[in-house]
Amino acid sequence: MTDSTEYTRPSSPVSIVSVPDPVFGPLPPPPPPPFPDRKNMSTVSSDTTRPSVSIITLNTSLFKHDSLSKDQNHFSSWKRQFVQMLRMNQGADGYLDGRILQPDKEKEPRAYSNWNANNGSILGFMGLVIDEAEQEVIEDAVTAQDAWKLLVKRHAQEGPVKQVQLIQEALGIHYSSSEKYSSTSSKLTTLNKRIWDMGSLSSELFLCIIMINSMSNVPELRATRENVAQQFAQSDGTNPDLTKNPTAKKYDSSDIKRALDMAQGLVDSDSKTADIALSAQASQKSNFCRPKCSVPGCPKPIGHMKDWCVSPGGGMAGKTIAESREAR
Repeated sequence: MTDSTEYTRPSSPVSIVSVPDPVFGPLPPPPPPPFPDRKNMSTVSSDTTRPSVSIITLNTSLFKHDSLSKDQNHFSSWKRQFVQMLRMNQGADGYLDGRILQPDKEKEPRAYSNWNANNGSILGFMGLVIDEAEQEVIEDAVTAQDAWKLLVKRHAQEGPVKQVQLIQEALGIHYSSSEKYSSTSSKLTTLNKRIWDMGSLSSELFLCIIMINSMSNVPELRATRENVAQQFAQSDGTNPDLTKNPTAKKYDSSDIKRALDMAQGLVDSDSKTADIALSAQASQKSNFCRPKCSVPGCPKPIGHMKDWCVSPGGGMAGKTIAESREAR
């Protein structure tokens, strides 16, 4: 070679690597779902075949009591028969006190449906065996338990006036040969339970009761007695626990005494007005009946006639009053 540039060989051969095109295949399958909860499967399965709550067909023919009415004072006997009737219907009284709980709608749909049907049957029958005033009390209740609580609350504390009436009724019952002694004992037992169901008697409560009872034969205290009875019924009693319920309303004998003092003030005011009116009438009547002198200028015309007047122009003119009186 004649060129001045020297050519040099590479020390090692050059390797050419061929990279294949990427191949896109299917994605791997997702992981298998978790095994189902055997407990939930068992619950759903048993709910279909053997639900935890079964349908109850109420046998209402067992109930023989009169419709519940606050005016009749018979809640104790009505309550006892209503509970017994439900108890004979597969223990349905558990819907009243909450022992039969409402199942979960998602986990036990059939039991849930059965529970609602049973609850509706009891609630509906309850409405049929109470009067209209009681129906208004439970109108918004959703469950039989809620309605039951409302009725118990309404009748458990009926007030001292009803308690007095029952005490008087009990004291008026006597054993007699015309009636079996056991029947009389049963009446007294029932009345005694009804009396104590209205609330336990304390010294203060008993004082309120006898004060209210003592107003019963006084026409002037009729309005006061009704007002006191209403206030007492709307209160929380003579000795509420203000620690647990600071807003509780207390009503005791001191409130009754204040009401009586107001009534006494009205009586005294009416009596004073009547006395003034009678006095005025008596004065007018007295003046009307006394004779009046017609002599002009008579200084004291009331009490005598012209014939006996000692003033100039009178029948006894120039005489003394004593002489005039003596001559009459």
